[in-house]
Amino acid sequence: MKDRSHDEAMAELFQADPSFAADLLAEVVRDGNADELAILERQLSAAFAKREANPTS
Repeated sequence: MKDRSHDEAMAELFQADPSFAADLLAEVVRDGNADELAILERQLSAAFAKREANPTS
């Protein structure tokens, strides 16, 4: 098994299930935790930057 960071794993999950990513973002925004929001934004950016760089994946 290849080692990967938590951010990489979450980015892969968000790519596979964008509706989950959207629901999670809405929940984190609703909760109002700025630290959690910053982490999630970083993970979402990684997920969708990868998708834009390689649209066939």
